[in-house]
Amino acid sequence: MERFQTVPFRADAHPVSSTSVRAGGVAVPGAVLGCAGVGLVAAVLWAQAAWSGTTAGTVLYSAVTGLAVVAAWGGAGRGSRRPVALCAAVAVTLSAVGDVLWQVQASLTGSGSGAGPADAVHLAGYAAVAVGLALLARTHTEDRDQRVAGWIDALVVFVAVLLVVWEVSIAATVEDGSLSVLTRTTLALYPAIDAALIGLVVRLLATRRQGERTSLVVAAGCACWVVSDIADLLHADAGSFGSLLDAGRVLGSVLLAVAAWPSASPAPAGARAPSSRVGLARLAVCLGALVVPPTTDLVVHAAGGAGDPVAILTGTVVLTVLVFLRAALLLRGEAAARAQLRARERRAATLARYSSDAALVVARDGRLLSDPAPVAAVLGTAPPAGRSAGEVVRLAGIDLEQAQRVLDRALAAPGTVVDAEVPARYRGEDRWLGVRLVDLGEDPDVGGVVVHVTDVTGRRRAEEALAHSVLHDTLTGLANRVLFADRVGQALLRTVRGGGSVAVVSLDVDGFQAVNDGLGHAAGDALLREVAARLRGAVRADDTVARLGGDEFAVLVEQSGDGDDEAVATAERVRAVLSRPVVLAGGPVGVSASVGVAVGRGAAGAESLIADADLALYSAKLEGRGRTVRFEPGMRAAARAARELEDELRGALGRGEFRLVYQPVVALADRRVTGFEALLRWDSPRLGAVGPDRFVPVAEAAGLMDEIGAWVLREACATAAAWRRDHPAAGGTSMAVNVSATQLRSCDLAGSVAAALADSGLPACALVLEVTETALVDDPERAAASLAELRALGVRLALDDFGTGYSSLAHLRQFTVDVLKIDRSFVGGIADGEPLPAIVRGTIDLGRTLGLEVLAEGVEHEHQARLLAEGCCDTAQGHLFARPLERTDAEALLLGRTGRRRRAAVPPPRGARSAARR
Repeated sequence: MERFQTVPFRADAHPVSSTSVRAGGVAVPGAVLGCAGVGLVAAVLWAQAAWSGTTAGTVLYSAVTGLAVVAAWGGAGRGSRRPVALCAAVAVTLSAVGDVLWQVQASLTGSGSGAGPADAVHLAGYAAVAVGLALLARTHTEDRDQRVAGWIDALVVFVAVLLVVWEVSIAATVEDGSLSVLTRTTLALYPAIDAALIGLVVRLLATRRQGERTSLVVAAGCACWVVSDIADLLHADAGSFGSLLDAGRVLGSVLLAVAAWPSASPAPAGARAPSSRVGLARLAVCLGALVVPPTTDLVVHAAGGAGDPVAILTGTVVLTVLVFLRAALLLRGEAAARAQLRARERRAATLARYSSDAALVVARDGRLLSDPAPVAAVLGTAPPAGRSAGEVVRLAGIDLEQAQRVLDRALAAPGTVVDAEVPARYRGEDRWLGVRLVDLGEDPDVGGVVVHVTDVTGRRRAEEALAHSVLHDTLTGLANRVLFADRVGQALLRTVRGGGSVAVVSLDVDGFQAVNDGLGHAAGDALLREVAARLRGAVRADDTVARLGGDEFAVLVEQSGDGDDEAVATAERVRAVLSRPVVLAGGPVGVSASVGVAVGRGAAGAESLIADADLALYSAKLEGRGRTVRFEPGMRAAARAARELEDELRGALGRGEFRLVYQPVVALADRRVTGFEALLRWDSPRLGAVGPDRFVPVAEAAGLMDEIGAWVLREACATAAAWRRDHPAAGGTSMAVNVSATQLRSCDLAGSVAAALADSGLPACALVLEVTETALVDDPERAAASLAELRALGVRLALDDFGTGYSSLAHLRQFTVDVLKIDRSFVGGIADGEPLPAIVRGTIDLGRTLGLEVLAEGVEHEHQARLLAEGCCDTAQGHLFARPLERTDAEALLLGRTGRRRRAAVPPPRGARSAARR
């Protein structure tokens, strides 16, 4: 008999992919090979129609079969899914072998009818295809339930088709007593395995991923085989190769051969799972299978036949059980999907509850399309009672018009994201909300405007704090130099439009460095904060107070006129509030302020005006601090000179440009040298000899006097100690050193003095430290403490320039000193023949009453010296006795005077004494 003798045909092409394959090392486009294969099949079909029943048709069929076997194994050798490709190749080979066996059987028996070895091989080929279909379908499923559902679908289709073919063919074949049992079994297996193939094809198509083409190729090839089998079953007269019934077998062989090649095997990247439509089709197949048994029975009875009630009942029961199992799996899958959906909803709700972002869907007319509770949680409000977006906006404290403008922007550009930040006020607290809107009204799953709301108050406050820190001083909270310069510039622009003038009051805290060095940086910071607080309280509400750096502050004063009255008044108030002691951790500290004032208007630049105020401040510091100086144009030249002097002064000590000269102190009673005053001199290589009256104020203003003063102490003490050591007769000689106001405020003064005495070996009683009355007035409390520390060391103290201060008697009561120095301005005015001035006589009497040594400065003439001696002044110094001397000259003077003193100690002859008196 002639049964399914066709073999899958391979034309070295990939008809379903544009991917190139290599045959014999040459890359051939898959489209070319596919076209070649289709052309070959068309040629075979035409030849079969022309040569049906002829030897040529049989030869052509056999040739195509052989080529298909070669092509199938060639594809199996290159396949990425080797089990499926091998199954296809085995099926092709078995079919070809079955065809050969059938031809041998036909030639031996004269007929191809009856069961034989060819049928066993053909059936084995069908079994190989079935295994390949099962393996290919399994690679597409994802979990166990899906695999079970696929097998149930295949069984449903198999049972339904088997029931139909049972009624149509198998039952009659089985009941045909004229055939042998082997023949009847063989003939029954063919339609039964066709039914199995149909079920496996349905399972494969149901689990196929979208875009995956191998399943379609395999399913099409199997369909061609099944159609040929059905046609052969209905047209039993086809008795030779090459008939039109073999066309389906040839086409099916070609498609199966194509599936064996690697270019058709892999699923494309991004392949998706079966869609919901495929799932509905699978359900329809399962439910439709229940109609097959009664429909088959009805058709059989309508054709005049007698149906098999047992088969119909058995098929109905089996299909019912399978459909029930399929429904149970669907219910189980639905329950799992619902549980997964609920879990996702709970997860989303949990994330939303702990998130700073919330979403809201609003219709274009303002209606809420989603639950407003998440947004209300982010806003910190109660959920609105109504379903209006305007109510949510109102509860959040957002301006309704502003919110509407943002919504209109989103509605004007559907699908475009609109970002905005809107202010809100809720329960008296200012907040900022970040909103992101996108109009998805055309999206059927959304149908409105999606609004994402985030509370960005923390970020906005951080940005504001950052901006504040950029423009404000972090220690005091005052405006910094950048902001102050900007406000000065804006004020100057206002004077162009409205008149008036702008004044900058620049001030420096006198004594800040001493506090910072002596009490520590924490005390210095506390002092600066207190200064800032006092400045805020001393100025008008619309004045700007700024810290420009260090201990330098500035005040912007906008004046109605062109003068500087308001600025000067502000400066005086500032000095007044800063004159009060500041209580710090180390105790009360007295400070003062040097103030510079500059006035400008119109076209004046902000930086220029601030620079002018700084120049005035610098002049105030040079003039003695604690005073107010108005800016004058000539200050620019003086400031440049002072800056130049300061630049040279900074390296002078290291370069060894300083030296000391010594002016003797003479006892007026016997004109003997009792001591020296060390005077500082500076010989600059660039500026020449610079007087102390020029460089000492600059050094004090630049903070260099402490270092220079320490050097003077060491040099003077070392010189005095050397003289006392080298010349024992000069043992009572003292050394006086001037102490500046900045040194007196320094906490290291007593330490520097102690170190100089220890290093030199000079007794403390031989050192006299001279302080000016002005230095005592700057900071009385600190000055008193410093003097007490110095007296504890054993040094002697002299009050220099006595009588030129504001309240000298009060200072003598407050400060304990050993020497009063009468200022040279009082002594230098005594002319020849004039009596001793009353103020000088009173000072001498005051000193003697208090038990102090009185020293007169500036003695130029013998008449002045005689009057001072008669007035009981103890000592004097001036050009009458000697100008300031270099060290060697001073030592020579000391030796000469001490030598005369030794000679005078020997009593002269009586005549000599009488001659001397005459």
